Amino acid sequence: MILTCPSCATSYFTPDEAIGPGGRTVRCKSCRHTWRATLDEPLELSQSSTPTEAVSFGHRDEPEPESLAETPAPELPKAFRARAEQQRRLRRAAAHGVVWAGIASGFAALLASAWLFRVEVVELAPRTAAAYAAVGLTVNPTGLDFEAVTARPLHNDPGRVLVSGALRNVRDNERIAPPVRVALLDAHGAEIGHAVVRIDAAPVLPGRVQGFAALIPDPGARGQGIGVAFMLEEAEPRAAAPPARAA
Repeated sequence: MILTCPSCATSYFTPDEAIGPGGRTVRCKSCRHTWRATLDEPLELSQSSTPTEAVSFGHRDEPEPESLAETPAPELPKAFRARAEQQRRLRRAAAHGVVWAGIASGFAALLASAWLFRVEVVELAPRTAAAYAAVGLTVNPTGLDFEAVTARPLHNDPGRVLVSGALRNVRDNERIAPPVRVALLDAHGAEIGHAVVRIDAAPVLPGRVQGFAALIPDPGARGQGIGVAFMLEEAEPRAAAPPARAA
């Protein structure tokens, strides 16, 4: 057993037999202190009915923060991917919007130009006059207006009607008259007959007029109206023409 001096705390190793079961008085060699030494009683341990829980000094589990509990870790990448995909869709939609806005702006500018320069367009492409007429725009690229159009049957030939009229230049420059189609209409607006008048005369000066006339057969004296129109598709540009007979 080990004996420890209660005065100077010096320890000594002594066999149990030297102390004996009844104990004995011993003296410290260092401080000469004496005390009564006895054998230590063995410690008897009884088995507990409930095992003692082992004390762990390791890492203690703590509850995760609420923010992480609300969004599990596996779901975070999905959220990032969804946000990235949404941003890509927004950028794609913005790009498409810019493209369509550009197309719409170009189309609006084209329509505005077609309306502002409709006369010039029809002069370059006479067939476009029908397209303008389809949307309610009457375009007169000739710069000539019809005036004083009348019709009367011939005294010596009642089966024919004389249609006459004039073309007035409403522009600031001289204009060449295109062929004129003259039609005789019945009471229902149906065409009875027609004639094409080609005015082989000098260009019409600004503010001046050029007359024309045509004879149209009218069997049965059914003529009740007159229709006149320019034949733009047959018009050919020419600088000038020698004076010719005109009504």
